[in-house]
Amino acid sequence: MPKPTKLALEMALHEEQERRALEGELWLLERAWEEAEEIAEISDNLFLPEGTEDFLREHGERRG
Repeated sequence: MPKPTKLALEMALHEEQERRALEGELWLLERAWEEAEEIAEISDNLFLPEGTEDFLREHGERRG
């Protein structure tokens, strides 16, 4: 069999495995992103004066 044909056959045979592997990696990246957002939210509020969250809830967060 010619080399290009062998390569095409190998790619076709492993396409599903590669797709699943990429989906798994994507899931890991999504989870890492969620964790980073949680940490960022905590750190954003670390140095706010006491009562700021209550004030924002009462008056609404007006941005932009």
